[in-house]
This record gives sequence, C-alpha cells and structure tokens, in this order.
Amino acid sequence: MSKVWNERLNVIEKQVCSGTEGLHGTLDNVIAVDAGGGLVTIPRTAHGFSVGNYVQIAGSVSYNGVYKIIAKVADTFDIYATFVADTFAGTETAKTALKPGVDFQMIEARLHLSAVGGAVEDYTITLDSENGTAFDVVLETAAMNADADVPTLWNEKKRCFNSGDVLLFEYLNTNNKTWGLEVIYRIFS
Repeated sequence: MSKVWNERLNVIEKQVCSGTEGLHGTLDNVIAVDAGGGLVTIPRTAHGFSVGNYVQIAGSVSYNGVYKIIAKVADTFDIYATFVADTFAGTETAKTALKPGVDFQMIEARLHLSAVGGAVEDYTITLDSENGTAFDVVLETAAMNADADVPTLWNEKKRCFNSGDVLLFEYLNTNNKTWGLEVIYRIFS
C-alpha cells in the first residue's frame, strides 16, 4: 500500500508529561469510577500524566486499549470509555503512549531526569504495531544509570507510523527521580 506524505499539509503536535514515578506502572487496587458524561476515572498513584497525553491500559477486564487523558489529579486520570464497575487487581498496567489516531511521523522524544538515574534501568520506546505482535519492535533504548538526559532525535530517520500504531515509552524509575518527557510528532492530513 502506498501513501503520499505531503509535508506542506502537516501539523506539529507535542505531548509532555512529568512525574516521580515510572513512565509506566500498575494501576491501584481500587474500583474504576463513573465520572459522568462518558468519563471514567482510573486510579494510578503519582502517575505523572498530563491532560492530552495518551495512555495504554493493559491487563484489565474492561479497559484495555489506548486512551487520551481528558482530566487528571495526582492519583487518578479520566478517559472517555463506557463505564463498567471494574475493580483493578493492582496488576494492570498503564504506560505512557502515543497514538494520535492518524498517520504520523516522529520528530523527537526527549527524556530528562533531575539527576543521573543511578539504577541499572533502561528507557525504551517500543512500537506496538497495528499489524500485530510479529511486527512489534523496540525502536530505541538507553541505559539511564549514567545519564540524566536522553535526546532521541529522529528527524533524519524519517520514521513514519500508521494510524493504528502505538508508541510506548517506558522507564521504571525505581530511584524516583523527577522526570520530564517531551514527544514531538507530525500528523498528516
């Protein structure tokens, strides 16, 4: 299948989030809450997500998928979903994700820690391909035990993704460093 990417018809978007927990982690062992108006409140302590971020929920009975965060407070975030009274076991995961829902091109992803990570943990960017698990791949990885800044410059690589692709950003952050993640991407119309 061929696609024509006309760079004159694109929009640059940005997603930012920060926190002291990991970029991914488990949901709290409590019930999802019907927030009204089609919104569901999901519990995750000190998640670091921002309004407008994408998050992938996995391992849940009722809420697996990628969602855009509509509202948030320190220990919960709201998504648009059909409410189901689901009590999380504390084993379900929420990962920082990017899935704009249209074809997109990564320009840059920058991770900054308040200090060198210290623990031997990797920061990874993984493709969860719309074509299935046979096409999933780790796109970038960086050991954070000796670094506080990871600029991942992709502009020269021209990595293009399909509307159903999901990019997952993971860093466990067991030393609870303050982190900031900025993802810049281009969507095509």
